[in-house]
Amino acid sequence: MNIITSAILIILLQIFVLNEFLFFEYINPYLYIISILFLPIQTNKVFILIYGFSIGLIIDIGSLTFQDIGPVHAISTLTLAYLRNSFVRIISIRGYNIQEFDFNYLNFYRLCLYLTSATFFHHFLLFNFSYLANIFYTLKISLFSTLFSVTFLISLYYIFYKKQ
Repeated sequence: MNIITSAILIILLQIFVLNEFLFFEYINPYLYIISILFLPIQTNKVFILIYGFSIGLIIDIGSLTFQDIGPVHAISTLTLAYLRNSFVRIISIRGYNIQEFDFNYLNFYRLCLYLTSATFFHHFLLFNFSYLANIFYTLKISLFSTLFSVTFLISLYYIFYKKQ
């Protein structure tokens, strides 16, 4: 499946299914970031930025957050797309030469480290822009939503992405 088709399916899943779930009144799985996190490393950086911003903006418009609090998904997704290679460097055994890096061969520890750090970063930005006044509430929902999202992201990785 190509990148655009999978992104459309993930966006539709996020807007029409996952945004309808709200566990314990504040935990929501945000799986749309998987379409940014697992883009091939060789992908053009400008494309990644435009792609990330576009996905975030579509999620904002589809979730009606754009009208209420502004483009919070677009900003946090754009920032995640900008710093994605930094998160890859954290888990890469090659250090700064990440052009040979391949997501297909991540072990469980590196996968968890990558997804947890990138997802927490995204969620913290998202909730920080949404709830500017309360940092403790932001940290709490960022942590719990990250744990919930990472569980789904790891499952999706092993179901659809990992080569046997």
